Amino acid sequence: MWRLILILFIGLTIGTIAGELLGKAFQLHWLTDAWTPIVWNPAGDLGMVKYDLHLQVKLNLASLAGMGLAYWISTKM
Repeated sequence: MWRLILILFIGLTIGTIAGELLGKAFQLHWLTDAWTPIVWNPAGDLGMVKYDLHLQVKLNLASLAGMGLAYWISTKM
């Protein structure tokens, strides 16, 4: 399970970087312009410890393609 999550995260990262590079180099703005943010703000106060995190993931077509490719490669391993 952890291996799959790690592989999907790597695919998301590589897809995002590839989309940014291709979008700028070849004017393929449809790869990167349409993105959807996913925001999660967990916070807690446990008396002694107080925490507040801000996590944001931007999904676009290139990052989803990277995740799909990573999943396909992981099934072939």
